[in-house]
Amino acid sequence: MTPGPRYEAVKQYVRERILSGEWPRDTRIPSENALGPMLGVSRLTVNRAFKELAEEGHLRKVPGVGTFVAENKPRFGLTSIESIATEIEARGLRWTTEVLSLGPRPCPPEPAAALGLAEGVMVTASLILHRGDGLPIQLEERHLRPGYAPDYGAQDFSRSTSFDYLARVGLVTEMEQAVTAILPSPEAARLLEIGPQEPCLLLRRRTFRHEEPTTFSLLTQPASRFELAGRYRMQALR
Repeated sequence: MTPGPRYEAVKQYVRERILSGEWPRDTRIPSENALGPMLGVSRLTVNRAFKELAEEGHLRKVPGVGTFVAENKPRFGLTSIESIATEIEARGLRWTTEVLSLGPRPCPPEPAAALGLAEGVMVTASLILHRGDGLPIQLEERHLRPGYAPDYGAQDFSRSTSFDYLARVGLVTEMEQAVTAILPSPEAARLLEIGPQEPCLLLRRRTFRHEEPTTFSLLTQPASRFELAGRYRMQALR
């Protein structure tokens, strides 16, 4: 067992076996009662570790049956912004990316409306394909308000994500997201290497700086390779 909280050591033990392939997807893992004595910890400690691993997407519990290794999908929460590279690598996959386009372009109708601009105004935009172990995970289309992050078009997004760059320089104060289930356009299906009838999740994301829209992004991902999840603290009932 490694130093630190015992439940964290249990989580590390489980993650290592998942990432090494010793416990592949859909494997039924040892129960809380069995794993506790194996690791020298209480059942309650294992229960907490399993609960957090399930919330993180590594495990799934089937009541009355057992605990299984979950499908290894990258995931986003709806109330936070995360780097797609971080999400892919957290699942033990190798993140790579392909910059399909980057630079000035006339703003299409939907991004223009979201940014409060006239259609056709020149903006900096990018189209980037993110992969996990070579498999396309997300197609990212991003448009920036003129004057916002002016060096965006000069960055090398094959080495780090556009999210990471904007997190350093963007000074975002708010974010909103909406999710729609769609069928991919022919071009998106080609880039994502999926069939024309495979369902996708489309995230529309807009960021703000002091009430002014700064970026508008369209994030398309095959539903079979990606998931949305969240954990929320409820107000106490009175």
